[in-house]
Amino acid sequence: MKDLKKGHHLPRCFEEVGVAKKKVLFFYPRFVEEYKALLEEEIPEAEFMICTNREEMEKAAPEAEIALVGMTFPQDLFKKMPRLEWVQALAAGVEGYMQNADQFKHIPVCRMTGAFGKYMAEYVLAYVLYFCQDIPRALRSQREKRWDPYRMEFIHQKTLGVMGLGHIGKAVAQKANAAGMRVVSWDMAPAEAPFVARQFGPEEMALFLKGADFVILTLPATPATRNLADRSFFKAMKKTAYLINICRGAVVDEDALQEALRSGQIAGAVIDAMKEEPLPQESPLWDCPNLIVTAHISGPSLPADMVKIFKENFSRFMNKEPLLGLIDFERGF
Repeated sequence: MKDLKKGHHLPRCFEEVGVAKKKVLFFYPRFVEEYKALLEEEIPEAEFMICTNREEMEKAAPEAEIALVGMTFPQDLFKKMPRLEWVQALAAGVEGYMQNADQFKHIPVCRMTGAFGKYMAEYVLAYVLYFCQDIPRALRSQREKRWDPYRMEFIHQKTLGVMGLGHIGKAVAQKANAAGMRVVSWDMAPAEAPFVARQFGPEEMALFLKGADFVILTLPATPATRNLADRSFFKAMKKTAYLINICRGAVVDEDALQEALRSGQIAGAVIDAMKEEPLPQESPLWDCPNLIVTAHISGPSLPADMVKIFKENFSRFMNKEPLLGLIDFERGF
């Protein structure tokens, strides 16, 4: 990381002697000590109030001028922050803020952008290879001590369809293209993008789905995308195709997904986001055939990445410059 103290975007207000540090309420349930060390080292111009539970958050809230918080931060606590000037979410998804938009009419809220794509692209490619190489069959044959020279499929013969060409979608497209796959995309507002052989618009979803061997969801959760992957969606997919959801659980109609998997309408699916998280033990998704469930791990909020982005945005905020990842409440992301 570049050092602000050596002059990189040094906030002008800190060039003056005696200016009080901005008080930042920090809450994230994981990597707390690593976050604390990095934040205090990289941004000495701020005073970090590190919180690990609700009691500590309530104590820090009245003094907080900036909130640097994860998805599980209680939204009601923002009402107890009279000095709040800016919220930096430690996530790409911001549904909680959308549901409480009235609280943020005069407070900028930013999501993390540019940090997750490289990790999520690897996650996608891992499962594409998992299915093409039929790794479950190889493991099953080994357990059964059965010599089984089966015929594999190869990703350079496959088409990967990306739904949503934001930062994450483009990272997935680039990784798949580099691996030799043909990449197509679907977006509400299609535009030219590298690594994409063809783009489809809103009225061409069925045509897009018909040609994809792997459908990758990288869309934001908005009213327009809620339950977008419904029964008609799965009927339009190839019976040999797979769905991989690395965006938001709200985008998938989970009942329709289970029907599609149990009936053989599609070959399989991987979901890293569910409507309810953590997924309850009684959820039928756990036992659904040809479905892999992971615990929202495809895009980890790693401290080094998050602190780097927050450091840049903190400088921008103090210098009254445009913020990165600023949420547009009218668009929904």
